[in-house]
Amino acid sequence: MSRNDSQERTERWRRLLSDTRVGSRSAQAEEAGADAAHRQLDERNDYSRDYDRIVFSSEFRCLHDKTQVFPLSTSDYTRTRLTHSIEASCVGRSLGHQAGLGLKAQGVELDPSHLGTIVAAACLAHDIGNPPFGHSGEAAIQHWVGQRLSPPGEGRKSPFTTEAEWRDLRDFEGNAQGFRILNRLQSRERRGGLRYTAATLGAMSKYPRPSVLPGSRQKTKGVVSERKFGYFQDDVDLALEAFRATGLREREPGVFSRHPLAFLVEAADDICYAVIDLEDSAKLGLVPMERACQLLESVLPEPTVRKPPRHLETRMAQARARAIGKLIPQCVEAFVEHAHDLEAGRTETPLTELKPDVRAQLEEITDFTREHGYWSERVLQIESAGFKTLGGLLDMFALSVVAESPNAEEKKLRQLLPMECFQRPEFAEADEAAPRPLRRDEAIQRLTPYQRLLCVTDYITGLSDSRAVELYQRLSGIQLPT
Repeated sequence: MSRNDSQERTERWRRLLSDTRVGSRSAQAEEAGADAAHRQLDERNDYSRDYDRIVFSSEFRCLHDKTQVFPLSTSDYTRTRLTHSIEASCVGRSLGHQAGLGLKAQGVELDPSHLGTIVAAACLAHDIGNPPFGHSGEAAIQHWVGQRLSPPGEGRKSPFTTEAEWRDLRDFEGNAQGFRILNRLQSRERRGGLRYTAATLGAMSKYPRPSVLPGSRQKTKGVVSERKFGYFQDDVDLALEAFRATGLREREPGVFSRHPLAFLVEAADDICYAVIDLEDSAKLGLVPMERACQLLESVLPEPTVRKPPRHLETRMAQARARAIGKLIPQCVEAFVEHAHDLEAGRTETPLTELKPDVRAQLEEITDFTREHGYWSERVLQIESAGFKTLGGLLDMFALSVVAESPNAEEKKLRQLLPMECFQRPEFAEADEAAPRPLRRDEAIQRLTPYQRLLCVTDYITGLSDSRAVELYQRLSGIQLPT
């Protein structure tokens, strides 16, 4: 690589790794004030601070009781969204660090450990916006909105003023909710919430686009960054600030190519859910342990030299570790080989698909797990119950907040929504200066119907699986509070 090319790529990566804190009025705003001396003694870099902020957040802790694959599992062994996110973060750290070493070998001047930390932090947060019951919960919200709320200009009076507002909820997306949690729902009283770095937000955003593409066009087939959407209309300013700070290619207004590190986050997630969901299925007795071991061992380049352990669970643990250890360098190799196109936003293919052997192996594993694990009778029964649970909660809370003249029951339901749900940065200063505490109805009235509905989905998606079921049962009279 020529010196000019090396300098150009180094400058591009300097911007891609932007440590600008999104929502801050100045890049160094957090360095000012009484905390400055303390921060000078803090040896962590900005990306490590992002990582720690996610770990200590209440939304991250809530993942301990959110479905990964097997909802409300009675097994102490089965992964939840929390353990999945931690495991994906470990894989992501290795992917990021090794990719950084590969870029450095190409002449790019950067610190490989920074890439490892950014990818690890993004992996921690990649599922933080998932509602109770995982993808089934997303489908429940989408179904409810499609049945209960009309788009603007059609039939019944609509609470939405634009198609994009309606699509935000009709196509409700956990990825967009995750972006919202990090930038709005944590530390709600200030713009940008906990103010994560643009690099971490870029890496965690697999779909950096709004719910409605310019000109209401359809998503482009084969363009991975357009499969879903990554931010709500309510959060558009923060999204644009984050993605533009890292210099992502803006193909159309508000529609960006992925951050290169988002491909590593996706690879960590793909590896973990393929390998580990199979292991969980085997542990729960949904698939034969022997067959699960064979599938994981097929990922390895050649049969193990040593005789496999006699104990199947030991064999499974070793096969899982070795499979992950084999898949990581293959994904790194794909990343480094296509680094120029990834940096320029020209690649729209997941790293696991850039390696045909890896793609075939992971597809065989996930297809087998889907048939025998994801679609098991117990999983389907609980997901169906979860569908009714979230739909029932939306019936209660969503309709109560959009009612112009709430009845007695709707007034009671409004009282159950925490006041913090309606807190926004633009209201914080006014609330502090108010001569009396703001009443809940007054807080709701300040918001548009669309914003009120987002407050409800903020509340419901923040519930754990068990808490959602308990709340629905209590409000339905099935189980009264003790």
